Order: sequence, then structure tokens, then C-alpha cells
Amino acid sequence: MALSPLCRERDAMPKAPVGGDRIPLKSDHNGQTRGTFTKPGVHRFFHKGRLSMIVSSRLRRWPSTVVVAVLALGLVSASDGGPATQSVDPDSQMIADIVARKMKERDLTSAVYGVWRGDDLIAAGAAGDSPIGLPASPEMLVRIGQPMEPMLSTVLLQLDGEGVLSQDEPIAKWLPDFPRAAQITPRMLASSTSGVSDYVTNPNFLKEFYANPFTGFTAEQLLALANQRPPLFAPGTSFAYAHSDLVLLGEVLQRATGEPLADLLQERILDPLAMRDSKVVLTSQISEPYLHAYTNERGVFEDSTFWNPTAFRHSGNMTTTVADVATWIRALADGRLLTEEQHEAMMAPSTAGLAGLTDTKFFAYGVAHDGDWFFMNPAYAGYDGVAYYDTRTRTLVIAYVTLGPTSNANTDNALSLGREIATLLVPDRPPGV
Repeated sequence: MALSPLCRERDAMPKAPVGGDRIPLKSDHNGQTRGTFTKPGVHRFFHKGRLSMIVSSRLRRWPSTVVVAVLALGLVSASDGGPATQSVDPDSQMIADIVARKMKERDLTSAVYGVWRGDDLIAAGAAGDSPIGLPASPEMLVRIGQPMEPMLSTVLLQLDGEGVLSQDEPIAKWLPDFPRAAQITPRMLASSTSGVSDYVTNPNFLKEFYANPFTGFTAEQLLALANQRPPLFAPGTSFAYAHSDLVLLGEVLQRATGEPLADLLQERILDPLAMRDSKVVLTSQISEPYLHAYTNERGVFEDSTFWNPTAFRHSGNMTTTVADVATWIRALADGRLLTEEQHEAMMAPSTAGLAGLTDTKFFAYGVAHDGDWFFMNPAYAGYDGVAYYDTRTRTLVIAYVTLGPTSNANTDNALSLGREIATLLVPDRPPGV
């Protein structure tokens, strides 16, 4: 779920001009973005001209307590490949202070977070309310968003290695009726180089979604919305992040194996990593305990917890916890689910040279890279998230926050929080995004 990938808080990629908290994107005559690094995996519904927020000032509130739980509620795991051992770190209170300050600055309703240095848990906790009036807790479920995307790429690489499919075979084999299917490959879909229009930026999608965000979308509906606008470029010749690519990739994986994507991810990702609190969901339901989401993006401040996540089918429709996201990112970083050769290929700058991407700042196989760091910035329906991982020190920062009445829904409100924590822990090489 990470809505429109239109917004960044700092210069994420080269040659992308910064304007305040946003990178202006080049647009064609159809209003589609091209040629710059757009926010990878951010599933945020926002556009120019969105409704202004209408909310009574009496609803304004921000959390008064921050819970630092170094041994918190399942966030420590040493036996199942999760984010290992525990330690009481002197930085934990500073991290809690950053969370509290950012919540006030951005008028957030709640936050759940976890921070690790190598195998040591530095801090884990929750802040604010869920629902309003009751304290949040760090084991609460959230909508995962963009961290789901490299799961699809991992399964793709596994299946390629097993000979079930080839990531360089045209998708016409599985989706013969899709436009340009004879030129598009699964590899292109995994790295957003297909040129397919992003359905999320289609005004018709926004209109349909906002009219009733509880109604689900099928893959066919989302791809029809993608094809309402012309492609951005010839397949494989440039880069433009598109949720449409993930819908297509998920459909290819399902058709190549004859299994639902939920089963593929369960068997190949979630079960091997003992991610017991994570699952793909195809309805609005979310199991308890869950972090209540709130947003103002439809012009009123409202509970958006049950907005249907199939609006981001195959790219974020999963529920999870901070602890499980930590387990997944560590596995992604060390390549334990892939061969050494496959992992090297996944983390290589294979898109360098396209649309201003470089050997050190690039997006490939669902992962955004910035020097020694890779990062994710999921956002959907009032849930904003961030994950930073430093490949040199194995420092990991994860946070999910929910919006308040006056929060800016046009940005990922977790990003600056995560970046400040990462900078505290790795001051000599802070993340640049």
C-alpha cells in the first residue's frame, strides 16, 4: 500500500528538482508522470486540487505518552529468524523523544515503531491512541503497503531459478490480451520499467475509490484503469514507478504456478520466516489488535481502518506488525530466501541509467536504494510508514503512523521521523532520502 507515488520529502534520486517537500514530476499531455524518481510503493491517494480538510478544532489532539518497550510484545525474537536479541540501549529515550516530537509537529494520532542495531533491539514502542481515547500498543496490526512488493520479486526470482517461469519471457504467455504483452517481461514489472500507466494517478480511479473506499477492486478493474491512458514509454527503455506493474506481476505469478498469490507468499515468504502475524487480505477486514487508521484526504477527518486494501492488489494488501516487517527486511537484506547469485542480482543497480537513476540511487525489484541504505515508504488510507536499513551496520528503523485532523495527507508523515532516528544512529552516513 505504500497512494500516488508523487511525493518525496527530500531529493531521492539524481536530477530530480526539489520544491519544498515535493519533487515536481515531469508530465506529458495526459497528465502522467515520467522521467523522475517517484515515490516507490507509496500508496497514497492525493493529487493537486484535492478537497480541503473540514474538521472542528475540538477534535484536535496529540498523544501524551510514548511507551518504550525494549522487550515489547513479540518484538524480540531469537529463535525464528526474526529481529533477534534484546538490549537496553541508551538511545532508546532519544528515539522515544523523536517520536513524541514528530507526532506533535505533524498532528499524528498514533505510532508504532521498532529500531535495531545489528541483532540488538534498541527501542520498540507505541505512542498515541488507537482508537482515539485508548492507548496504542506496538503489537497492533497495520496495512503493510510497499514492503510487500519485493516479496513478489523474491518469488519471481525463486520461480525463475526453479524453471517454472523465466523473468525475461514476455508476459504474453500468461496474459496474451494485455497491450504490448509480447514486449513486456516479468523483470520489467518487478522494477517498474514496463512503461504501463499507473492506475493510481488516473483521476477515474481516484473518483471511484473515494466514492466508496470500502468497495474492493479486481485485478481486471485495476488493469482496465491503467489502460485508459497510453503507455509512458517503450517497454524496458525507461523507469516510472507504477502500481499497475505489481498488479500484472501478481497475475503472472498466479497463472504461471496455478496458485493464488496469497498461497505463494505464505509458502515461500511468510511460513519460512515464521511471520505468523502477516497475511494477504482480499477484504476490508483486519484482525485484532489493529492500529486504527485516520485520514482527512476526503475532506473530513474519519476512521479509514476498513478502507478496502484491494485498491492496491498485489502491491500492499497485506496486514502485518512492526516485528514481522523487521523479520522480512532482515531476510531481504541477507538474501536467506534466495541463492547468492539471485540475491546479488536483486540488489544490483540494474536500472541505473534509466530516467536519472544511478549506480547508488536506484529502484529495482521493489526496493529503493540510496547508497548504503535501502528504504521503503508505504502509505495508504491514513497509515504512513517507513523502513530504513543500513547495509553496513545493519541498522534498521521501522515506523507506522496514523494521521490526525490537521496532518498533511500529501506526504508520508513517517518518513522524516524514520530519517531522524536513522541519522541519530548512523550520524556519519545518514540516509539522504
